[in-house]
Amino acid sequence: MSVSGRHWVDGWTVSTVVTLLLSAQPPTRLSAQVSVQPSIGLRYTSTLVHDSIVAPFDVRPALAPAIALTVTAPLEQRWSAQASLDFATSTLERHDAAGATTGLGRVSTIALTVGVRRQLPTGLAAGANIGGLKYLPAQEAGIFRTGTGGVLAVGGVTLSYTPASAIAGRWRLGVEAHYDVHRFITPALRTEGFTSGRVVHRVALMLQAGRKVP
Repeated sequence: MSVSGRHWVDGWTVSTVVTLLLSAQPPTRLSAQVSVQPSIGLRYTSTLVHDSIVAPFDVRPALAPAIALTVTAPLEQRWSAQASLDFATSTLERHDAAGATTGLGRVSTIALTVGVRRQLPTGLAAGANIGGLKYLPAQEAGIFRTGTGGVLAVGGVTLSYTPASAIAGRWRLGVEAHYDVHRFITPALRTEGFTSGRVVHRVALMLQAGRKVP
């Protein structure tokens, strides 16, 4: 066989092998695509500290704007795995029993969670997640005067609704309710005699948009 003929055979063989290998791979299904869901909304946080010096008072964040980014990957049937990054910021406030409110500076939170999501009928979906939450005070003062004490464990649930007709281009629009819970304590509070963290509840209502990543 001539050199040119041998090159032609080798090229044909390589091309055939590559074609067979590619055809042997399972087809990529649209349902197997990863999707991203940015969201924005408002979050309510319950009391972080309750104490009584002369009169009882509570310390808690004001109603906070919140943003989140969630990445979802399908598992089996109607189940999906999720990872979410969440950020919120507002003013930390002291509420006295007499009704007076005093601003104590800005405080933000950032949370990273992982969990699962179950698709339900009629556009509903429910999820559960766990992860870590970090408080980010604008200044080290008051209950944060000796730091935040590190990352706090957080767990939560979500319920979302995405109408079939709520579509804007490649995005599907919907609403989602978030609830999570964690225990709050700082080194300064331990110094003041607090021995265990206070259970803090957070509730958020978010507008979300979702699209599949090509």
